[in-house]
Amino acid sequence: MAALRHAAEVIAEHPEQNFYAIALHGVSTSESENIAMPLLALNSVEALERDRQSESRDLLVERGEDLDEDDNYEDRSDADLQGQLSVEHVTETEDEFQDSADETDEADEDEDSEDLDAVLSAIEADLEEDDGDSFYSDKWEPSDWHWSAIDLCQDPAAQIWSDAMTDLATREGWESTIKRYYHTLVAVAQSLREELNERTKVDLVAYVADDDHAEKLLELCLTPQQLVEHFPQLEQPVQ
Repeated sequence: MAALRHAAEVIAEHPEQNFYAIALHGVSTSESENIAMPLLALNSVEALERDRQSESRDLLVERGEDLDEDDNYEDRSDADLQGQLSVEHVTETEDEFQDSADETDEADEDEDSEDLDAVLSAIEADLEEDDGDSFYSDKWEPSDWHWSAIDLCQDPAAQIWSDAMTDLATREGWESTIKRYYHTLVAVAQSLREELNERTKVDLVAYVADDDHAEKLLELCLTPQQLVEHFPQLEQPVQ
């Protein structure tokens, strides 16, 4: 089986990696002119963490937060304030009073800013904690993985396979053909988990990824124990 061969090669080539998931993806159940062969994807705990760190650094660069600029530059007393009008007839007492008021306002603004930053940081941390491992996070999205688009076979073999599936759909109908197709993909995913689990250090989650029937396919591919461990929100309550 091509999927097993390719997946086994990737795992064997990276013995230091803890692979946690493998998926077949890239095919939609929506009716189209042809049926393409799915793509194979794998990811490891280490690759996920590395990619997330890289995305965080890129986000900091985009925000400009990695620049060595003084955040309070415009608030400094020595900032270049163009167009400032001088007042010649201001007493020393009035100057001192104004300076004191300005310092109080700046202190209040700094405190408010720090409070807001703390609140926003807490909200962001909560969102990351809630969504970081959910089914719709990058952890379980094959197109975001480090090994995201492995062809099961090259042309012309892939094209011959696609043509045969498309002809079958023309003769027997799209719905029955795609149903048979996805039944086969689920069986392949289950077989991959059984064959590769002994070669991985963690319990391998293998599934078919599809936007239209994502959760249902997940339930068909995973073991009950895996569903409870990784996706408890999908567990059906006992009647």
